Amino acid sequence: MLVGKRIRLRAVEEKDLPKIVEWRNKPEIYQYFYEYEPLSNAQQKIWFEKFLKNESEKYFIIETTAGKAIGTVGLTHIDWRNRKCEWGRFLIGEKKHQGKGYGKEAVALILKYVFEHLNMHKLYCDLFASNQKVISLYKSFGFEIEGTLRKHVFKNGDYQDVVMMGMLKEEYIKNRKSILKRIV
Repeated sequence: MLVGKRIRLRAVEEKDLPKIVEWRNKPEIYQYFYEYEPLSNAQQKIWFEKFLKNESEKYFIIETTAGKAIGTVGLTHIDWRNRKCEWGRFLIGEKKHQGKGYGKEAVALILKYVFEHLNMHKLYCDLFASNQKVISLYKSFGFEIEGTLRKHVFKNGDYQDVVMMGMLKEEYIKNRKSILKRIV
């Protein structure tokens, strides 16, 4: 378990699946995921069964220190040889928990985990170019925009640009003190 000041990241459990489906299907959250169909409980259960056998993914529930599940974050494509991984599935599921700093604390916890515990060289992600709020959040931690994939994903009747962002371990180390201030 990864523990911050107000939240912790714990392993996802089967009991969490209905809440994940509920969150992911909310229009204000769904718009930022690449899926083109609503997620069902059955699909989430199939994903979970595959996930349990997959050593190249880690998936966490973001919960308050009081034990209230408020979101998710995941690491995928963990590449032990090249020391890199992708992160995503990042969401704060309820409006009442959004804009309160929980997301920033979750980002700081993931960065610490990726670079200090997993000893990765690079963390990267991709997101819709229209998701300026999250792009700004990631930039505030030191992520760099590495490129734009033009008209890369068909969503809501149109092709969307996707921004690629990344952070190297040396960039994390350089900014470590300011990053960790957000969790200690």
